[in-house]
Amino acid sequence: MNSRSGGKNRRVLVIDDNPSIHDDFRKILSPPAATTAALDASTAAVFGPPPVAIRQTRFELDSAFQGQEGVMLAKKALEEGRPYAMAFVDIRMPPGWDGVETTQNLWGVDPGVQVVLCTAYADYSWDEMFEKIGNCDRLVILKKPFDAVEVLQLAHALTEKWWLHRQSRRKMAELESRVAERTRELQQTNDALRASQQILEGIINAIPVRVFWKDRNLVYLGCNVIFARDAGFADPKDIIGKDDHQMGWRDQAERYRGDDRQVIESGCPKLLIEEPQTTPEGNTITLLSSKMPLLNSKGEISGLLGTYMDITERKRLEAQVFQSQKMETVGKLAGGIAHEFNSILTAIIGQSELLLGDLPPGSALAGNATEISKAASRAATLTRQLLAYGRKQFLQPETLDLNRVITSMEGMLNHLMGDDVDLRIIPTPGLRAVRADTGQIEQVVMNLAINARQAMPNGGKLTLETANVSFDQESVDRNPELKPGDYVMLAITDTGAGMSQEVKARAFEPFFSTKGAGQGTGLGLSTCYGIIKQSGGHISVYSEPARGATFKVYLPQVEQPTKSPIRRLDPPDLPRGTETILLVEDDPALREMAATLLRRLGYTILAAANGIEALSLKRQRDIGHIDLLFTDVVMPHMSGKELSERVRALYPRTRILFTSAYTENAIIHQGVLNKGVALLQKPFTPSALAHKLREVLDQPDASEPDADQRTFGFTRMCDGARTVGN
Repeated sequence: MNSRSGGKNRRVLVIDDNPSIHDDFRKILSPPAATTAALDASTAAVFGPPPVAIRQTRFELDSAFQGQEGVMLAKKALEEGRPYAMAFVDIRMPPGWDGVETTQNLWGVDPGVQVVLCTAYADYSWDEMFEKIGNCDRLVILKKPFDAVEVLQLAHALTEKWWLHRQSRRKMAELESRVAERTRELQQTNDALRASQQILEGIINAIPVRVFWKDRNLVYLGCNVIFARDAGFADPKDIIGKDDHQMGWRDQAERYRGDDRQVIESGCPKLLIEEPQTTPEGNTITLLSSKMPLLNSKGEISGLLGTYMDITERKRLEAQVFQSQKMETVGKLAGGIAHEFNSILTAIIGQSELLLGDLPPGSALAGNATEISKAASRAATLTRQLLAYGRKQFLQPETLDLNRVITSMEGMLNHLMGDDVDLRIIPTPGLRAVRADTGQIEQVVMNLAINARQAMPNGGKLTLETANVSFDQESVDRNPELKPGDYVMLAITDTGAGMSQEVKARAFEPFFSTKGAGQGTGLGLSTCYGIIKQSGGHISVYSEPARGATFKVYLPQVEQPTKSPIRRLDPPDLPRGTETILLVEDDPALREMAATLLRRLGYTILAAANGIEALSLKRQRDIGHIDLLFTDVVMPHMSGKELSERVRALYPRTRILFTSAYTENAIIHQGVLNKGVALLQKPFTPSALAHKLREVLDQPDASEPDADQRTFGFTRMCDGARTVGN
């Protein structure tokens, strides 16, 4: 800074609206050098030369004529790093701020500046002035007219004060810096001493397993946070000094301590032991524990280190997955057996009905044939149940209102339940629609109702109710077979005998039954399971012994408007025809039955055991136009789908009718018929075959291609089983 004595700040700001005052201050604080020399000479002439030369202190003055201007100068000086040490401020400076307001704003910019308020007469009392400015050691009052010596003394004293204050602040800052540095060093030393312990605590609290350690007397020395919580303590420190008898699992204490002693005495770890544990809430969970000797710095066994994980949820999920896999495996087996049975049963049913047609009514042989047909029909029902459980039966889904389905069944259910069962149907208003096969859903309701009736031999209550429900990810985590989304729930609750945990775990298994021998097939609930799963839903049971059971069915909601189910009844008479039919079926008995039936109905039948044989018929016989291809889907050498594509490529007017027993094939997608595909499900009766055949043949079709094109195309097809002609 300029105009400093010994490096001290001697900058002074004068704020007064009177220019002459500024001149007076300059004469006193910063007189011209020539004037000072002349004054010194006059003084020496009168009083003689001073014994010691006195150096005159010079101040650097800046002037401002209004308070606002003075504050701007102070702000600029501070920004430039050349602050004023003090300011002389007039008390009255119209029309702007007065001295008190100027002082307030000046300290707002630079709180360290020393201020001298100059006044000839006061506009403020002392109390008012100090109320506005405060009783501050940075403020001095100077009465006008002022004495030059007094001004000079104030300038010296206050600039010196400013400099000493600045020096003390600098020294204090240096001292604080040293203290802070020393404090940091001490803190770093302490942090270094605690680092190992903190890292260890961080690790054991972060890992998702429980960790604990004990001394040789099996007293706890420490643990991580989640172990302390399992033991019923909020802080791991609370467990120190306690043993297992003081924990929530005191019932298992001796078992744990026996393992601990064995590890300490043998020096050998015990790894991955499944153990039960009682929680502070009284629940029993399953642990997967490991224990190993804890060694001191000398290599001696000083205690025990242990870890464990709560695997209760994992065990539950494993059991669910195992049960699901088991039921899936049994379902595949059941579906496969049912598929083979269907072909056999179709032949038996068809031949028995053909035989009945040839025998005189009322004859003994006709009665035998009737019994054969009834037995085969019962077997066919059994195979349909097996296919339902294995999720391999054909579904014809439509948009349904479950409220309408269950209310339409009320009369039938009342008749089924009897007078001693109170049936209540509670449909929820505003129920969303679902997409399912009406007949199959009715079968599920009937099966569950029959199951409930058998559980209430002395009567009770049966309640059917519906609701809209939603599941988020958190709510389905406990049941991996459910997916998040919106569902319609159908709950069927009875007040019967209920189920034990063992029975409930096997409730949906095929052929599992708690009834006596000959009192049921054990397929009722497993059929419900298969139907609901194939429909994209979920079924579960909630039950306890002597407290009844609730079966809950969940089906995904859909947006489509609902439709009333349409049921069609077959006419009693078998329709006839004269068309040519290519029959392709690998089961000889079924092929023979179908061929015999259709020939009796007037059709021309060309029978083949597989697709290759069917394509070879042209070379062996003179075949004209084929009106319909009736083919099994799953056959050796060539599938029915591939055969139909070859025939359709050549003869657009040739109709296609498929037959199959279950859905794992090329023309069925997840148990739903593809659009435009005609299919007759096995086992079928002669009546069903006759009506389905006529239905397909009588459908409107495009114009027939010319005969030359048909002959040329069929010849090309017969020349190479894998070549498609044009």
